[in-house]
Amino acid sequence: MMQDAALNAERLTPEQIAALVLYYRDAHMPGANDYDYSADMENNNQGATVKIYDKEAVPWGEGPSTKTYPKDAKVLYTIKLTSQSDEDGDRLNSTYYTIVGNKVYYANSSNGIRKTGVTLAEMVTYAKTHGEVNRVLKVAKNTQIIDMRGKVTITDKDGLTTQQVGTLVALLKNPDWFKAGVQNGEMYYGTHYGYGEVADYQYVTTQGDPTSYIWFKRKGNDVTIKMIEPTENQSVAGAPMTTTHTTVTNLINNYYTSEDQQDEVNTYADQLKAEL
Repeated sequence: MMQDAALNAERLTPEQIAALVLYYRDAHMPGANDYDYSADMENNNQGATVKIYDKEAVPWGEGPSTKTYPKDAKVLYTIKLTSQSDEDGDRLNSTYYTIVGNKVYYANSSNGIRKTGVTLAEMVTYAKTHGEVNRVLKVAKNTQIIDMRGKVTITDKDGLTTQQVGTLVALLKNPDWFKAGVQNGEMYYGTHYGYGEVADYQYVTTQGDPTSYIWFKRKGNDVTIKMIEPTENQSVAGAPMTTTHTTVTNLINNYYTSEDQQDEVNTYADQLKAEL
């Protein structure tokens, strides 16, 4: 009963709210009657990381793919448990949610956000009724909150290497080709192409014909990308060079924000070979 009293809907900390949402979401997912999805919340020294994003700047892979936020939603919260079991599919160790007024709108089962919100009081009552307050408090006690709002700035990107920017651009434009090239040890990078309209561009390439190059040029936050992409009826020689534009901010938000994304990009970048 003392633990139940420690979970008070009127005085919840942000850490407790996050852990409560994770437990409640797990208990209401399809299959919850057959699987104890939130069991990993009981792990020894269990904790979590909560990140707060502006809803318009949620990194790719971190939030809902279907951007159906409730009206007046401004931020998205993500929570991920620190330690996880190996029981794939039987545990749901992360989720995302937003709060509008006195209601929480959390992830649905199809990578979107539920249209119907739940009050904190309802979630607290549910946890107490089902005897799982300890799970919530245990995770909340070891939860860290990281506010990501406004954290991606142009200054932060100036330290990116040619290999890193080239990897980000390639993941945007032709990820399958790029990943296969890296895996086969055939992906190179260059810092100065040397001639033509892309003379001062950097690039990644598998050293084949002109279609095997992605040229890019960064100026501040702007990135210009050039490629040769012939249609079915065009030869490589007859195909014009196409130009597209993106920003370093966009590349960072989509491919280089979460720890897993950063590890992936840096692993690819480290495997690129310098073209001599």
